[in-house]
Amino acid sequence: MPFINKRALYSTSRALHIYISTALFFLLILFCVSGIVLNHVDWLKNDKSNGQVTATIPAELVTKANSQLNTLPTLYPEIEAYLATQYALTKVKSIEWEKEDALVMLDYPLPAGFAYAELDFTTGELNLEYQTGGFLSLISDLHKGRHSGAVWSWVIDISAVLMIIFAITGMIILFQNRKKRLAGIWITVLGIATPMVIYLCWVPQIKGVS
Repeated sequence: MPFINKRALYSTSRALHIYISTALFFLLILFCVSGIVLNHVDWLKNDKSNGQVTATIPAELVTKANSQLNTLPTLYPEIEAYLATQYALTKVKSIEWEKEDALVMLDYPLPAGFAYAELDFTTGELNLEYQTGGFLSLISDLHKGRHSGAVWSWVIDISAVLMIIFAITGMIILFQNRKKRLAGIWITVLGIATPMVIYLCWVPQIKGVS
C-alpha cells in the first residue's frame, strides 16, 4: 500500500477501536443479552403484566365532543394530544369511532406491550387497558426495533455501522502485530467458516427448488 501512511492508519484504527468500544459498551452488551433472550423465547412466557386505569375525560373535551357527535373524528388530534400529555402515549396505530355510542377507541403499540384507550363521551369516562413487559421482554423488542419509534431505529442503525467499523479496525490492528498476525488470520478464517458449515449442515433449509 504505497499511497497509504501505515503509521497513521494503525494509529487512527487503534483510536477508533478504543473509543468505539467504549461508546458501544452498554449497547453491545444490551444487544448481546437480548440476542440470547430472543433465542430462548420461552423465557418470556411470564414476563408480561396487565393493568387498567379508569379516569374522567376533561370536561372541555367532553363538551366539544357532545356538541359535534356527528363529526367527532375532527377531534382526533385533541384526543391524541390529551392522551399524549396525560399518559405519554404517542404514535397511535389505529382509531375507531362508534357513532351510536359516542365511543372513540385508540390502539397504541408499545415495546413489549400495548395500550388501548376507550373514551366514552356519553359518560365522560376513559378506560385505559395496557400491557407492559419485564426487562427481558423490553430488551427483546428493543433489539428488534419493534414499536420503538424512529429515534431508536436510528440507534440500531448507527450502532450496527459502528460495530462494523469496530470489527474492521480490529483487523487492521491485528495486521500491525507481525507476531500474532498469522494466528489471527487463521482464527478469522475459522470464525467465518464455522457458522457457514453449521448453517449448511444443521440449519433446516429447502433444496432442489428452482
